[in-house]
Amino acid sequence: MQNPNAPSGAIEFFPAHPHEGGVGVPANIVNARVIATGTSKVTGRAFNLAVAFDRIPDEQGNLLGRAVAESSFHHFLDYNWDSDTGCPTFVDEPLGDGMKGKPCALEDIHRYVRNLALWLAPA
Repeated sequence: MQNPNAPSGAIEFFPAHPHEGGVGVPANIVNARVIATGTSKVTGRAFNLAVAFDRIPDEQGNLLGRAVAESSFHHFLDYNWDSDTGCPTFVDEPLGDGMKGKPCALEDIHRYVRNLALWLAPA
């Protein structure tokens, strides 16, 4: 969740909407942790955006790979990164301008995807 170009050194912005899905750390899973959260601008309620699962050996001693559970597929959609591409036909919510209004937000999601790809790649 690092972004060396951000003033804080961390990724601060994610494309997020009120209809985020629920994602959390499953009970009795020791190799998982919440890595990104958001806060509703309407209710002030915090919600999880992403959970990372680190490598862990299975019962046979095989080292399982890493994984990430996302609260919504829209974190990776072109439309959420550049609203000028036009919205999908199933979207009926008003157009947001978060990425246009904050260029650092677009850099943050690009950095997140880069970091995620590198982290998920086999050692």
